[in-house]
Amino acid sequence: MKYHILFNPTSNRGRAGKRYHELVNVLEEENLDYTIEFTLGKEGTIKQVEEALRRGVDVVVAAGGDGTINEVVNGLKGRGILGIIPLGRGNDIAISYRIPRDIRKAVKLLKNGIIKEVDIGLLDGRYFVGIAGTGFVGDVNYNSNKLNLTGFKGYLISVFTTLKEFKYPECEVSFDGISWKGRITLIALGNTSYYGGGMKLLPTSDPEDGYFDVGIAQKIHPIELILTFPLVYLGKHTINPHIKIYRGREVRIASDQDLIISFDGEMIVSKEIKFTNVPKFQKVIRG
Repeated sequence: MKYHILFNPTSNRGRAGKRYHELVNVLEEENLDYTIEFTLGKEGTIKQVEEALRRGVDVVVAAGGDGTINEVVNGLKGRGILGIIPLGRGNDIAISYRIPRDIRKAVKLLKNGIIKEVDIGLLDGRYFVGIAGTGFVGDVNYNSNKLNLTGFKGYLISVFTTLKEFKYPECEVSFDGISWKGRITLIALGNTSYYGGGMKLLPTSDPEDGYFDVGIAQKIHPIELILTFPLVYLGKHTINPHIKIYRGREVRIASDQDLIISFDGEMIVSKEIKFTNVPKFQKVIRG
């Protein structure tokens, strides 16, 4: 198979760029039939993907973080095969697809991994691969970026910063004939399990079942939230009676205030948004 690697040197706050030569050496040693170029970002990356497909490439590889994967998927639009070399900060999509962080192991997986057709989400005309979250998780990611915080310690600082100012928005959530309304701590939906750098936010999510998992956390007292938070990394937070997991194909979230919606390392702000699950939309090489 022919591989085209789209390498994002700015992933993980620029740390990925320092691994470029390591990646090229591994690609050569593993005898991949490949070409490689740096991503141009956003629409530029999408055009790079389209050009690679025109050249007859079989696999387009996102070498970067979740944001890079998002750009590549929006270029593929269900065509070709997606490959992933995780070089980002959180790498939640790669974790969900059981793709190792080690470059050599990730490249070997490109050669020997299984190819699966996975579900992809669609919101506001854009595809997303992992989890879209709003409420507390959206605000935490916003503050993490604003304060330029990295790593687990940085994420915890962002959590406590957000707790001080978080106002529980009132939301109406509807999906597949079900409707729920009330004040929320967070809403998360997606086709994968991990979010925010290793949190197992949707522990039962299956990227091949044709449904989003939809997690709704009702208004939770800050102290209770702090006590529940560590359980998220184990996927055990659903023992809290204020947290429920549902399944749906089309999900609509509406609020009377702006919501920060975070997905695949990207963010948008909206009072109302519709999410659609697109079953078995994209072929991907996974573990």
